[in-house]
Amino acid sequence: MKPIATPLTLAADALAVTGSKGGVGKSNLAINLAIALARWGRRVLLVDGDLGLASLDILLGLVPERTVEHLVRGEATIDELLVEGPAGVRVLPAASGLPDLARLDEPARRRLLEALARQRPRADHVLVDTGAGLNEASLSLQLAAARVIVVTTPEPPSLVDAYATLKVLWSADPGKEADLVVNSVSDESEALEAYRQIARAAGHFLGREPGYLGAVRSDPHVREAVRRQRAVADLFPDSRAARSYEEIALRVAARQSGTAPGDGYWRRLLGSSFSEVPQ
Repeated sequence: MKPIATPLTLAADALAVTGSKGGVGKSNLAINLAIALARWGRRVLLVDGDLGLASLDILLGLVPERTVEHLVRGEATIDELLVEGPAGVRVLPAASGLPDLARLDEPARRRLLEALARQRPRADHVLVDTGAGLNEASLSLQLAAARVIVVTTPEPPSLVDAYATLKVLWSADPGKEADLVVNSVSDESEALEAYRQIARAAGHFLGREPGYLGAVRSDPHVREAVRRQRAVADLFPDSRAARSYEEIALRVAARQSGTAPGDGYWRRLLGSSFSEVPQ
């Protein structure tokens, strides 16, 4: 199969948060990472990358009057769509039933991506919560980002899924920077063991290892926050999970410090082709 074309230059500002299956904590990581960065005075744009299956606005208890569907139809500007979330994070809500990015027609896709590119002067960090799975739309968003955060849990099926995500990503772009976050761990040693299993397999079979951003400790406050449609960092800022997210945000900020935000992410998407995902 023909792989998705790899753009020529790396973006300086965009992170894609991904997981090969739902339920690993991908969206919660994107939300709480965004909040932590915003509390440190950073301007954050949080994008629901699963355009046709809205989740971020639901998790945050937001009720947008319009969604990305109105943008791609030419019925609203992006400034009319952005919703303010906790700590001033700006959220671009997805719709329900909208075709994914790869299946939008060319005028609609370009309208969306050019609108996002124009947000460049207003965002220090762009976080894209991709759809779950190893599909074409999710991979396209990963390829356009400067770095990819792969979320996993310590369970063997999830570790296998994380390895598969890295394999597909690096088959499409061998130079793509990728980091691992291990969710729902009892302690750091469990997280490190999970990371080492994936790193060993990736190093042996793929020729390189992912980076390590840290772990999110198991915490009943996360489930309670989801039930109440609030971010755990907002509702329970002193909880184990909230502190874990802050530690990961510190590592993200350290890696991106000194780099000016750019619009390379959206330029890459505009210039990429949406052909089949390599197997």
